[in-house]
Amino acid sequence: MKELGMEKEEKVVVVLLVMALCSLSTAYMFFGQETSGAGQASGGKVLQYTHESGVGEKVSLEAEVLSKRITYTGDHLLLEVDFDSEVLSVFIPNTAGAEVLDDLINEGDVISIKGIVSEYEGEKEIKVERKEDVTLK
Repeated sequence: MKELGMEKEEKVVVVLLVMALCSLSTAYMFFGQETSGAGQASGGKVLQYTHESGVGEKVSLEAEVLSKRITYTGDHLLLEVDFDSEVLSVFIPNTAGAEVLDDLINEGDVISIKGIVSEYEGEKEIKVERKEDVTLK
């Protein structure tokens, strides 16, 4: 007569499922906290850029374009903008519409920028993720 209850294989499957769910929930909590935790506003909110903005923050700002150039390798667009009497670099990858934006933007233009604060060679820069994140004012 077969005993009511689970077979050994069924118990192993249940234990493995519970372990997988625990691992997924732990990963969700850890990585979910990272994107809305340190250095970034909760809910992916865009903050106004300041000199104190930290690496990883999603920010926006308006600034005048001082110079622009396409990189020799990668065809990325590099802008230098005047932010509060400080020169700030803006990096626009070729995958984020660098070529299109290069045709639209000229030195002296005032632009609105949304991007992520990053660091390149020890200096802060704004990395643009989509061409729609750069607009002429």
